Amino acid sequence: MELKVSVTISKEYDLFVATCEEYDLVAKGVTIEDALIELQRKLYEYLQDEHLSVPTSFVFVIKMPI
Repeated sequence: MELKVSVTISKEYDLFVATCEEYDLVAKGVTIEDALIELQRKLYEYLQDEHLSVPTSFVFVIKMPI
C-alpha cells in the first residue's frame, strides 16, 4: 500500500524542516533527505499509534517555497 502526503520544505537556521499538514507532523534534519527520513519515521509511528493500516511506502509531494 502507498500513501501520498504533501510536504512543505523550509529552512530554519541550519536545519531543513519538513512539514506534513495532513497529519500535523514536523521533522527537522541537516539535509532535506534527513528531514524526509525523520518525517517518514514519524508518519509510521503516528499511524501505528492511531491503529491505522501502515503503508508499505510513502510518496511525498514536495512543495518548496521560493
